[in-house]
Amino acid sequence: MGDHPSELVGTWQLLIRSSCTEYGLKSDQLVLHPDGIFEQHIISSSGKRNDVTGQHWQYQANGGTGHIALDKRLESFTPEFSGNSKGQSVATFEVLIVELKSEPVIVLHPDSDCVYNKIQ
Repeated sequence: MGDHPSELVGTWQLLIRSSCTEYGLKSDQLVLHPDGIFEQHIISSSGKRNDVTGQHWQYQANGGTGHIALDKRLESFTPEFSGNSKGQSVATFEVLIVELKSEPVIVLHPDSDCVYNKIQ
């Protein structure tokens, strides 16, 4: 399943900043396990909880950055993007950017200020 660097293994919390305030999220947490399995726990602004478990993740390094492939990450959209109501999530394959700095972050989109920050 590929390399699973120890600096990525753990719990990551989405920092909900200006670029993702319209997603209707209260919290979004990824848990990356060392065996290449991940889980995701989302709580919408309305309090609805969505959980995905038993999905696979894989990392590819590229210098000071890399890419993490997530089999079925729950993606929350605004009504403008998908026609869904706020807080509704869709499970989709996704590749996100990983910036390996003194405090690594997982970036949702290069033009977004919303990132996952490791909390454990």
